Amino acid sequence: MEENISQVIVPKKRPTFLLVLCILSLIGSGGLGLISQVYQYATFEVSYDTKIAQMEEALEKFEDAGIDSGFLYDGVQTGIFVLEKTKENLVPMTSAHVLFSILSLIGIFLMFKMKKNGFYLYTIVNLFWMLVPIYFIGMEIGMMALVMGTVIPIAFIILYAINLKHMD
Repeated sequence: MEENISQVIVPKKRPTFLLVLCILSLIGSGGLGLISQVYQYATFEVSYDTKIAQMEEALEKFEDAGIDSGFLYDGVQTGIFVLEKTKENLVPMTSAHVLFSILSLIGIFLMFKMKKNGFYLYTIVNLFWMLVPIYFIGMEIGMMALVMGTVIPIAFIILYAINLKHMD
């Protein structure tokens, strides 16, 4: 008598490192990213006047002290410029951030399910996400925000790329 040997399909085991990355990304992109954008949108108008008044008062104090240039003075002027540009573009900036956050979450979910296309979606979304400040605020200030905001996303993209061999 011949025995029928059936093959059992064993699903790939998700590496612990990939699981940790997905959880951290979920917290960053979904939890903090999405919630902070909605919160900023909801509270921006209320805090805008206070922040502008504080910055203008700081500029007056600098000018009263005879300081009309320098790192701190220029930083306050840049802060006012960024706030004004953010106010002008609040809805499209928030919409872009929320859209990219949701797409990033979809990419994270697909990578959690061990799918390579989740990595590609996550990578593309995060690279475009970094360009939002340049588009809405301007090249000079946006580049500064880009440089400051690229370290963590690029690190996560590299860490996910290391795990591509485990994904289908």
